[in-house]
Amino acid sequence: MIRTPVAIVGLLLASASYAQDIDAVVNAEMKARKIPGLSLVITKGDKVIKRSVYGMNDLEQNTPINENHVFESGSIGKTFTATVILQLVEEGKLKLDDTLGVRYPNCPELWKPLTIRQLLTHMSGLADYATIPTLGLVDQWTYEEWLTKMPAQPFDFKTGQLFAYSNTNYLILGKIAEDILKVPITQAVQTRIFDKAGMKKSYISDQMLIIPHRAHGYLNTPQGHMNGLFIEPGYGDGTFINHPEDLVAFEKAFREGMFLKSAEVEAAQASAKTPGGRTTGYGFGWFVRNVNGIKAVSHGGNTAGFCASMMRIPSEQLTIVLMGNVHDVPGDGIALKIAEAFIPAMKYKAPAAKTDPNPERTAMLIGTLKTLSTGTLDPAQLDPEMIVRLSTARGKMGLPGLARFKDVAELAFLESSVDGPDSVLKYRGKIADRAQIFTFVVSKEGKVYSVSATPE
Repeated sequence: MIRTPVAIVGLLLASASYAQDIDAVVNAEMKARKIPGLSLVITKGDKVIKRSVYGMNDLEQNTPINENHVFESGSIGKTFTATVILQLVEEGKLKLDDTLGVRYPNCPELWKPLTIRQLLTHMSGLADYATIPTLGLVDQWTYEEWLTKMPAQPFDFKTGQLFAYSNTNYLILGKIAEDILKVPITQAVQTRIFDKAGMKKSYISDQMLIIPHRAHGYLNTPQGHMNGLFIEPGYGDGTFINHPEDLVAFEKAFREGMFLKSAEVEAAQASAKTPGGRTTGYGFGWFVRNVNGIKAVSHGGNTAGFCASMMRIPSEQLTIVLMGNVHDVPGDGIALKIAEAFIPAMKYKAPAAKTDPNPERTAMLIGTLKTLSTGTLDPAQLDPEMIVRLSTARGKMGLPGLARFKDVAELAFLESSVDGPDSVLKYRGKIADRAQIFTFVVSKEGKVYSVSATPE
């Protein structure tokens, strides 16, 4: 008889339990978000501990997702572009504080003071071209047409003052890299990243090419699923098809210094800050989160048919890559829920309600929720930065979702903490009879900088 050590038995049982928990999370998210199919890879200590596929690839042919399928990765391409830009900085061909007036060919006059750093961190203030009629992601346009129309767009905010995600920043960064290297950004990513990391199942997202095992993408609509749309390839803000295992290989190679020195790796995955001391949650091509004291770095991606996330929890040596075939799902949100199944400390555990130390403040916050539910941005209630964020084209897209706050009548105080210049206040409340944890970030002036509600 062969005896298996008790420790190994325990590890196997724990892994089986985690696998069941993760399957439950993924299946619940797929049902709630109407995701036809999804492919998942999880590594711990750079060893694969879960490799699973779920659901359907082709709804017309009734064929399932399999482990060979490759998916459009959308804005994860920004991480590739940022890596190429940082390589050029290391090579002395570029500086983070170089201005577009020096580095960007045919630079519009108003854009000349902007810096490479401001583009990398989404602090330029440039409007997101994807929200502008005729320049949308699925519209047909040339770069020359883009360069004619974009300079006429007003800035979303004063450069360098705050963070607002904008595809425009990374399209420009890709063009700057092309000007220096004299090759398309897609070729630079191929030779400097994909070939170097052995990413043999990664491709330019070209509608005309035959790409082995290309997954089928879908749009979620009120009428049901519809076939996804194609986005013209070739720019630095996201233009690739990847296999989940290739993104795992990229994350490992990036972390281990295959592309950049350790100091640049660390800088890329450190959040930028506003002049007022607030962290933006974005570094150089990476989102940076602090989840109950645990750091997570990631980048999500969406196209007109696909969603994706590439996430790393450094303290746990945990990497999560998921790729799905529907357009409107925040991949990072699902990845965080999967991470919580492995790391219980990441999941917020709401304490019992306490005596409210400031009932007047709580009443003010309820009033702010009701005002936001109407789409009104009241400067007496909201921090100026929140008003700016919600006034951008991308921010306005989220305003209808705030209508759910209209029926919030009570908030039970849970706890407060300090984050830089702000106070973070947590409450328990209800939306449509479902318990929610409300998180408010409130400035020292007593105005709301951000608010979120998460089902408890």
